[in-house]
Amino acid sequence: MTTTLKPIWWEGSSKAELLAFPEDAVQDAGYQLHRLQEGNEPQDWKPLKSLGKGITGVYEIRIWEDSTTFRIAYVTKFKGSVTVLHCWQKTTQATAQADKATIVSRYKEAKERLK
Repeated sequence: MTTTLKPIWWEGSSKAELLAFPEDAVQDAGYQLHRLQEGNEPQDWKPLKSLGKGITGVYEIRIWEDSTTFRIAYVTKFKGSVTVLHCWQKTTQATAQADKATIVSRYKEAKERLK
């Protein structure tokens, strides 16, 4: 039985951001994104809330490598694809305002392009 994989849409520089992660984190990220492509949930994820009015359905994959945390913000509701909005290294408990602004901006761009 073959599974049709959802395509991945890389918004902005999100793919380059992901590829800048350490090799182990990149491999783990690839596995988690593949799970999404198959229609499954990633192993460690949560909804991203408080992004602003009209910004819905954004989730983050959490990747733990040693004592460092990496995040991938994504949406799965645009045209049956996995849309990666932003990839970053998390350095504090809360998501930094600059990362939130990037996610919101790319969400709006993706929504317009992929609707």
